[in-house]
Amino acid sequence: MRVVRKAFLRATELVQGLPAVIGVTSLRLASARSRASAIDTLLADPIMVDSPHGPIKFLGHGRLSYGRARGLLTKEPDSLAWIDAMEPGSVFWDIGANIGTLTLYAARREALDVWSFEPAAANYYNLAANCELNGYSKDVKCLQLGFSNRNRSSLDRLNVSQLMLGRSFSFKRCPKKDFPAWQSVQVWSIDDFIRHYDVPCPNHIKIDVPGLTNEILEGAAQTLARLEVKELQIETTDTRESGRRIVSLLAGYGFEIAHRNVRHRKRGRTVSTVTRDLVFVRTG
Repeated sequence: MRVVRKAFLRATELVQGLPAVIGVTSLRLASARSRASAIDTLLADPIMVDSPHGPIKFLGHGRLSYGRARGLLTKEPDSLAWIDAMEPGSVFWDIGANIGTLTLYAARREALDVWSFEPAAANYYNLAANCELNGYSKDVKCLQLGFSNRNRSSLDRLNVSQLMLGRSFSFKRCPKKDFPAWQSVQVWSIDDFIRHYDVPCPNHIKIDVPGLTNEILEGAAQTLARLEVKELQIETTDTRESGRRIVSLLAGYGFEIAHRNVRHRKRGRTVSTVTRDLVFVRTG
């Protein structure tokens, strides 16, 4: 029975994949001009995701971008609850926004001042396009830049591929994710960015920049000392040395862990739950 069931599931997957195979084959047989026109037409048909605050549109550009959009409500439920609890009028910074799933969810509340930062050009394009699709291009401040501990604005290189939309990239070469190209990016410290552009101090900060979180926090010393900053959500875990350093650093500014967020990861037919984010709240 087990063999029969596996054969049935495999056959079902093949049948479900036939439309994609037929579509790809048709595009390959078409002229380059026809393919370009077809892609323009398909991109004009966004992915629709229902949320508690209303429908959200996402550009259907790439399989990973599609997966991030479709997983909005199921992948990071604690992050959505965190955003829902923010007081109206709060300033929310999404650092490492990727294609903007949390940015768009926060914007859809239509009660927050949302700032979104994404250095990778491929993802920034998706982020800005998604804001445009939902009518938030004037409301959400989307900026293509990175943060670190630099004392002033500088240039750095991001290990990135512009042909891999929706991926997570790094300013540091990683043996497991060594991409074939680099991209020059403007990098600021949070303190200098706020001072130079005279922007409102964030009340809630999300940081999803693996490998650079400590440097980002070091460059936000003056900002973290301000009482306007109430909460931070950081992709880390206190079971690792890097996470423990973050916990110690933030404790010096009066922040403690208030919640450990979980994320649901699906590989094949197996769904696992892992702790991926820590939410810090200012004590007292």
